[in-house]
Amino acid sequence: MKKIEKTILKIILGIVYVFVRFMKINDHQVAFVSLESSHLESDLLLIYEQLKKDPQLKIKKILIGYDKNNLIQDFFYMLNCLKQVVIINTSKVVLIRDNNYVISTYKREGVHVIQVWHACGAIKKFGNAIEREYPIRNYDYILSNSDYWKKPYSEAFSVAEDQVITTGMPRVDHLCQQDYLNTAKERLYKKYPQLKNKKILLYAPTFRGNIYKGFHSVLFDAGKVMDSLGEEYLLIYKFHPLLKNTLLAKHERILNMNHEDTHDLFTVSDALISDFSSIIFDYSLLNRPMYFFVPDLNDYLRDLGCFVDYHTMPGAICYSEDDLIRAIKEKHKFDLEQFRNQFFTYQDGKNLQRVLELINQIIKKP
Repeated sequence: MKKIEKTILKIILGIVYVFVRFMKINDHQVAFVSLESSHLESDLLLIYEQLKKDPQLKIKKILIGYDKNNLIQDFFYMLNCLKQVVIINTSKVVLIRDNNYVISTYKREGVHVIQVWHACGAIKKFGNAIEREYPIRNYDYILSNSDYWKKPYSEAFSVAEDQVITTGMPRVDHLCQQDYLNTAKERLYKKYPQLKNKKILLYAPTFRGNIYKGFHSVLFDAGKVMDSLGEEYLLIYKFHPLLKNTLLAKHERILNMNHEDTHDLFTVSDALISDFSSIIFDYSLLNRPMYFFVPDLNDYLRDLGCFVDYHTMPGAICYSEDDLIRAIKEKHKFDLEQFRNQFFTYQDGKNLQRVLELINQIIKKP
């Protein structure tokens, strides 16, 4: 969105906000807001499916899959922001999973915003801890998987540490449920029979870059890795949604899974290859080997920084494909239990229940 468009949007939203503040907040209205998708996904969908069963609640959804590089999408985003100002400021509870300009700029007192962040943690720094378009403000509760995140999240979202609530994230509940693990595995085996009786490596990295300079992937010679491993190995990959069209080298034992659910892919994998992606936290719940392919580690730590000590990762830190090949062949053991327990207070499959209890407590507040 161009600077003049942002200025016009700011003026319009400011005028609407003046009038909305005279409207009553509905004590039983819960709003779901997302700029990443036109339909509810992940944690928000799980929470919505439960809340909609309560006849006393009025549920609102403000959803858009916003593409910042599309002029038509800019127009629809402006309309969406106008709707957000009204719905957000007349709702008792608002749930989001990404950062939100309207909330940070035009949220009134009496509205309770719950940030259901879309990751299970954060290796790389983000939010107000790095350069961004606007400062994040006005969140009331940040959900987390453990108390470890109180300090990092308070910095990233500009909240007090006691506003970071350890409920656990609902979307990882099924990783603690054997029925899900078995069902997802069988579904993928049926769809991709070539996965059976193979040692499956899942490559799932995060993006590099930022909104100012664009996003890109780290260079990874997957073909070299597979040629160096035995025929029993097969590599499947899924890139971050910002890199969903990225492809690895064509190879008979490399499969593109960018269109599949990440947690489903966990169930067929024997090991994970990742980097600074937060999915390493999710994956640790399965107690399976992890490898960290980070040829740019030193640059990353210098330019962006991490919220965790990267040198304590529970797996081999690999600076090259040769390092990775060697680590996979050597099969060293790492203490996944200590890592998992540090970042997951709850591993009982009841995170959704705790989140619903928090929402009910807020709704009942005078």
